[in-house]
Amino acid sequence: MSAEQQRGIYSMSADGEIKTLAAAVGRLDGLYEVDDGTLLITEWNSGALLRWSVKGTETLAKGFKGPADFCVIPEANGFLVVVPDLVQGELRLVRLAK
Repeated sequence: MSAEQQRGIYSMSADGEIKTLAAAVGRLDGLYEVDDGTLLITEWNSGALLRWSVKGTETLAKGFKGPADFCVIPEANGFLVVVPDLVQGELRLVRLAK
C-alpha cells in the first residue's frame, strides 16, 4: 500500500449494513477493539500506535518505522501491547492503563 492509499474505519451491522466511522485515518495495519469501544491501531504514515474513538485520535507510542499487527495482553490494571516494528526488526512493549 502506498502512502496515498489511506484507509478508513468502518462498522458492519448484523444485517450487513456498512457504516463509515472515519473516512481517511491513514495506512492502518493492526486493530484491536477495547471494551469501552475505542480502537487501538497501528498506522504507518505517523509510525505510531494510536487510540481512536469517534471523539478523536490519541498517540500512545511513536517512533516506529513499520508498525504491524500487534498483540494485546490483558493485565490487572490495563494492557500490555506488543508491537512489532517490521522495518527495524524489533518488538516494542507498551503498557496501557485502563
